[in-house]
Amino acid sequence: MEEYRQESADFVPEYLSSLEESVLEELSVREKNYNFRFNGLRRLLRDVHQQKLTRALERLQEDRLIQQSPDGGYGLGNETYDKVREYFDNQGLIHHYQEQNSELKKILTTITSEKEIPVEDLVKQLAGKYFGYYRFVGHFSTDNKGRLEWIHVEDHSKILISTISQTEIEIESYNVKSETIERFIQLIRQMLVNHQIFLQIRRISTSHAN
Repeated sequence: MEEYRQESADFVPEYLSSLEESVLEELSVREKNYNFRFNGLRRLLRDVHQQKLTRALERLQEDRLIQQSPDGGYGLGNETYDKVREYFDNQGLIHHYQEQNSELKKILTTITSEKEIPVEDLVKQLAGKYFGYYRFVGHFSTDNKGRLEWIHVEDHSKILISTISQTEIEIESYNVKSETIERFIQLIRQMLVNHQIFLQIRRISTSHAN
């Protein structure tokens, strides 16, 4: 079996361990080119043992199902993303993930800038940062789009930041208390202002979605 694993670049679900499948599942429900930090994956997988996750990631890299980025993150390769996502979609897991999120208490907050948002700078300044008990999970970015994700170390609530236009970012939270969101927003605002990413913030609007 091991010899076959090392020689095959195909996605063969029956050869995956449950942990390997969980890693691929977390990657498949996110955007292409999403980059997970090692500790971010551990927290999403409810603090799986470090050595077990290391071995699983090494095996997935050997099978060329995932790849490691220059900054040490992990993601699906372009040639495997569609295949892996199709598999989990056929299993109904993509829809299940979306349904789970729709059932959580969701708060959307929009921050608008008078100047164009430099996505690369935004990602560079926020990626890897901790905010209180929220730890960084991972991100993806292109020339004009970016998305970053944090998870709480105890209750596993989530906060995401996305660019939704050239002048707006959206802070999206799941199962997070309103007062916690306000503190998080203040920390984000201060960091952005300190780095002159948003020289002026025109408005902040918050809406609740169920």
